[in-house]
Amino acid sequence: MSSDERKEKVIHTRIPAALEEQIKRLAEGLRVPVSNLVRNMLEDAITMTKRMRDHLPTAPASAPDLSGVYAWQEITSNVATPCARCGRDLVPGDEAYLGLSDARDSRVFLCPTCLPRRATNGSKHAASKE
Repeated sequence: MSSDERKEKVIHTRIPAALEEQIKRLAEGLRVPVSNLVRNMLEDAITMTKRMRDHLPTAPASAPDLSGVYAWQEITSNVATPCARCGRDLVPGDEAYLGLSDARDSRVFLCPTCLPRRATNGSKHAASKE
């Protein structure tokens, strides 16, 4: 461990009196100094935040041009791939949509949430059977 890692710093913050009392009671119950409890709680909070962030979907670096897609085909994914719009990981077994286009060199997939839907305006466009 380097000397920089061993140096402890003091952070001052304002907290409500009720929170201070809760922290003190908890530290007393655990028989640890308040400073150790607060440090451990902060470390745990940072660790949990990092884990949660690592599991959030990430947006693609650059959104693909989907103007060449003329249809979306519902599929069941058999490969891990990101959604082209939101970046959510699609894993084998997920419902997904394959973009159909004339471009043979690129495939795009969308998750159900990102699939474009026709707006419903209350009118019926279904063909009548006569």
